[in-house]
Amino acid sequence: MTFRLQKQLVVLEKTISSRSLRGLNLVLPIYVGKNPPKLLGMNWYSNAHYRTANAVKQEYHKAIGKILPKDFACLRSPVRTSYRLYYKNKLSDANNIISITEKFLLDALQEHGIIVNDNVQHYIKSSWEVVTQDRDNPRVEVLIEEIE
Repeated sequence: MTFRLQKQLVVLEKTISSRSLRGLNLVLPIYVGKNPPKLLGMNWYSNAHYRTANAVKQEYHKAIGKILPKDFACLRSPVRTSYRLYYKNKLSDANNIISITEKFLLDALQEHGIIVNDNVQHYIKSSWEVVTQDRDNPRVEVLIEEIE
């Protein structure tokens, strides 16, 4: 399985009380495979063979690694994420989609040296919202940023 991640990566910088804070915006797919594509969510993950699930996770890691800036320094802890879901099917379960996206993403960011760790000392806040239906381009837009 291959992922085609959109090349929409934005490196953010902002200054809050004299400390420069950084972040990343990523656009991630929520469907994997072809004929028919499978929704990447907890229902799929819990029913997939462990080798298939691991193969998908590894492909996800590689795809994220390809769109990350090569010279981007590790984000300072603590970090938080915000997820914006654009769903294809109005019966989609947002939490099922976000939970797997979050797990795969955080593991990939740790593997690629963008975050130190995803444990409670370093990753302390997460939020998500459902934005709207997008039948042509279902996705999750993610903001990962340092917290003051």
